[in-house]
Amino acid sequence: MVKLSEVPAGALMVCEIFHLFEHTGIYIGDGQIVELQGTGLIRSVSTGRFMQNRSGEELLVACDSRGKPFANTAAAERAVSQIFTFQSYDLISNNCHRFCVHCLTGRSWPVTSFFDLRQVLEQQLRQEMRFERVQLHR
Repeated sequence: MVKLSEVPAGALMVCEIFHLFEHTGIYIGDGQIVELQGTGLIRSVSTGRFMQNRSGEELLVACDSRGKPFANTAAAERAVSQIFTFQSYDLISNNCHRFCVHCLTGRSWPVTSFFDLRQVLEQQLRQEMRFERVQLHR
């Protein structure tokens, strides 16, 4: 388990959507995550809001094999620069996973699923990722 206070800006955050799908966003610090919403709005939300109306049970962070969160300062900067902008959202071709991969790599990848996101990032990082639960409260 990773304490929220130990998650660096630029980390990939994940929550389940009713145990069927995953929703991803970029952590920017101070308990805020930038997400691409289904309306196409890119916004900054609290960790609680990020999980609200989803499963709401666990928030996960992408980590290396030792459990240390991956972070990319440029990812946080890219995410912040897009807050309050709109994208043409599409569940398959332009979703939260594609947004996050773009923030993390600076490139557009044909990502349609969480599986695709994981493959692209593991290829770019040249190592496997694991996902650790984030402790939200002390």
